[in-house]
Amino acid sequence: MPKINIKRIGVVTKPHSTLAHQAIIKVMAWGGRNGVEILLDRAAANAAKEFNTNGIEHAEMLASIDALIVLGGDGTFLGAARMATAHNIPLLGVNLGSLGFMTEVALEELDTALDEMYEGQYDTEERMMLDLKIENSNGIRREVALNEIVFSGGYAAKMVELTVSVNGQYVTNYRADGLIIATPTGSTAYALSAGGPILYPTIEAILICPISPHTLTNRPIVVPHNYIIEIDISSQQEVVVATLDGQIAIDVGKQDHITVSRSVNTTRVVKVPERTHFDTLRSKLGWGGAAANHGRNDR
Repeated sequence: MPKINIKRIGVVTKPHSTLAHQAIIKVMAWGGRNGVEILLDRAAANAAKEFNTNGIEHAEMLASIDALIVLGGDGTFLGAARMATAHNIPLLGVNLGSLGFMTEVALEELDTALDEMYEGQYDTEERMMLDLKIENSNGIRREVALNEIVFSGGYAAKMVELTVSVNGQYVTNYRADGLIIATPTGSTAYALSAGGPILYPTIEAILICPISPHTLTNRPIVVPHNYIIEIDISSQQEVVVATLDGQIAIDVGKQDHITVSRSVNTTRVVKVPERTHFDTLRSKLGWGGAAANHGRNDR
């Protein structure tokens, strides 16, 4: 891949992270060595006060940068991905101590990862996203998610009763603790805990996964990426909350017309060339079998 024309990089960080200061020092030093301007968001500026900046608002930052470095865990990355949907910039996730499926670069690998990105020695994956559309007498609300949209019984953890149709075809009625609509990226998040399959992150598909269904034969299903999923809420249901990526919660009701579909937006994730998705799965999920014993050169 040819050298990318990087002149300005943005940095967003998890607030109050104990490792953020060390990571920002590394990024600022790298930018100084390579003549790349580094823009810090408010949280990053607060973590590294010695640079005498108040930070920059995200909207202003995203409109002027060539790449975005996300310091934190997957939650921080998910928030950054939704912010960056309209800007088509690559995101490099740096893990500051949590599980980190998407923030796969360790702090000690940061300089190398930045060098590889600057020199074009990197890969990007286009990760599909989901659109949530809620239509009622008050108008239309749209939101986007990278991992999943979860329909649950609100804050009291009550059962939900939902009817699901796919492309106008009735699927089933779910009586469950909740229902997850996930992307392949999100298949290793909440859906995995609920018994869903692991999908390769670049597969174009949508996962429908019930949470503790009251009918044991209700199993997770995978549908094509271009199908539209309709969610109807039972007339007996009091409260249902739609939660996007575990961060945005929206109350929905039986009067709402709710659809979930593939978004026109994607997230461009910078990948470390030396690390495969299966390396990440083995590392993060504690699978047996060292990578050294299963290298790509073994034939």
